[in-house]
Amino acid sequence: MRDMSFNVFALRKKVSIRILLKSLIWALALLGVLFILIMGIVLGYLRTPSLIAEVPEKAVLMINLDNGFDEARQDDLLNEVVQNSSLSFFDVLAVMEAALYDDRIKAVAAKIGNTKLGLAQLEEFYQMISEYQAAGKKVYVYSSGFGGLAGGTAEYFLATAFDEITMMPESDVGITGVGIEMPFVRGALDKLGVMPEFYSRHEYKGGMFSFTDKEVSKVYKIHTNQVLANLNLSLFRIIEWARFGVDDSIDEITDLVNEAPFTAEYAKKKGLIDNIEYEYDWRKKIEKEHDAQIISFEDYVNTVTINNKGKKIALVQLDGVIVDDENIGFISEKQISLPKVLRIVRDIEKDEDVIGVLLRINSPGGSYSASSEIWNAFNKLKKEKDIPLYVSMGDYAASGGYFVALAGDKIYASRTSLTGSIGVFGGKFVLEDLWKKLDVNWEVFALNPNASLLSPNSKFDADQKKVFEKSLDRVYESFTQKVAVARKKSFADMEWVARGRVWTGKQAKELDLVDELGGLRDALSGLLKECKTEKNKGVAIAVYPKPKTLQEKLAAAIGMSSGEGAKITGKILGIDSNIVSVIQRLQYDAILPPMVVKY
Repeated sequence: MRDMSFNVFALRKKVSIRILLKSLIWALALLGVLFILIMGIVLGYLRTPSLIAEVPEKAVLMINLDNGFDEARQDDLLNEVVQNSSLSFFDVLAVMEAALYDDRIKAVAAKIGNTKLGLAQLEEFYQMISEYQAAGKKVYVYSSGFGGLAGGTAEYFLATAFDEITMMPESDVGITGVGIEMPFVRGALDKLGVMPEFYSRHEYKGGMFSFTDKEVSKVYKIHTNQVLANLNLSLFRIIEWARFGVDDSIDEITDLVNEAPFTAEYAKKKGLIDNIEYEYDWRKKIEKEHDAQIISFEDYVNTVTINNKGKKIALVQLDGVIVDDENIGFISEKQISLPKVLRIVRDIEKDEDVIGVLLRINSPGGSYSASSEIWNAFNKLKKEKDIPLYVSMGDYAASGGYFVALAGDKIYASRTSLTGSIGVFGGKFVLEDLWKKLDVNWEVFALNPNASLLSPNSKFDADQKKVFEKSLDRVYESFTQKVAVARKKSFADMEWVARGRVWTGKQAKELDLVDELGGLRDALSGLLKECKTEKNKGVAIAVYPKPKTLQEKLAAAIGMSSGEGAKITGKILGIDSNIVSVIQRLQYDAILPPMVVKY
């Protein structure tokens, strides 16, 4: 009896401790949420207040183009705490367009040096600045150095859209051209005893080259250099025309790029820039020239109202790697989750005011099955609602991203968008040699020959390899056939364009993989014409994903699912999240090679 009473007492004690621990965990979580909320409120008050109650009659709009603007809004608590912009790239374009037709805005002044904007976004901004020039509004740009000693080609490309380029004295011009970097880690894997057993369809589908090879293959190197040459050509031709007035030639800018980096003084001598002075003097000169007050882009945003009533165009922003679920890693790229996209499709289905859909795709691809589901969902949506669906490609819309784009009635791409990569790969990492090094023995119990097909503990045997290769053939043929049908081509014609090849937007237009060269606003304009209406006739733009509720923001803050906390922690630990995300791409089966584009 004593033993029983003692056990009951011990059990109660354990239960009490568990309850106490759970209560403590919940209390800490609640305190963490409260801390985030309080910090957000405090930082909101501490931020520099708006200097203007309204836009003065004469104003110069100042925008810092080194601030990156994501394709989709980042409306989470952590993002707000660290004071990052929650505006999407489309929001920025909409505000810039409002300023274009605002008589109070006499000119635009911009700063750029090391921008986070992608090549396709820079192209779009180039077009916007050109429209200001056409409207008779002067545009100025200032730089304390284009990329420093390297990597400033894209920044300088955009700067050439402005009337005047001014640089800080003794700064550097790093217009060194476009490059691509790819890691090859096969040698390290061999040392660890890990054998990558992956197969692709076909020779240009390089998603696993980093793991399977020690160096780039000759055929892939040739193709990648062709892509690079096309990117360089797209940028250099515009620069040559803007600064030297020469069409259909890139000789002068190529010679200068080959000399770079060099000083601002040398750049002025060669006609690449117009002025050299400090930013303070530059600002004062612009204000005096227009007898106007400089106002920040952030202040101006608060004065702009956007129509959100009446008939709607649904703008769906798909930004990131395509995944099957909503589980986001600690350090990860932005992700397009299948469940989230299907919820968006259902919301649009129910909205009777939606008269058209515009997909903005910025994705290197991802899960083939998720890409196929998303493609099918948007196909069904446009047919069942009998509405047009247009696609605008961002920096990337390749592999699974291109698959999704096939749902569009018309596809727009920027010249520098990377697309295509029509192909698949798959396989597994075999750990046999690793286990031997660790003296670990795995016993396999299987009654069927393919029960351990994807086991990492053994290689494919001859029969298993045939089964796996057959499945890759089936997926590749299905993917390529869907592209052929959508683009109204024969399978044989599409086969040459496919085989995993990556193309720039310009090349894709020549190969009929896309319909038009143009940016997000071009696609929207085309869609509005298709709908036989215009924005100024009361059509609203409904953006998806919709802004998060406070509850969703809290959940994201607790779960670190926004990715912002991961980036902050990564910086503290000295981890380059861009490199980590490139390596993470390798787990997907319909995705671009793990390349980092340097410009």
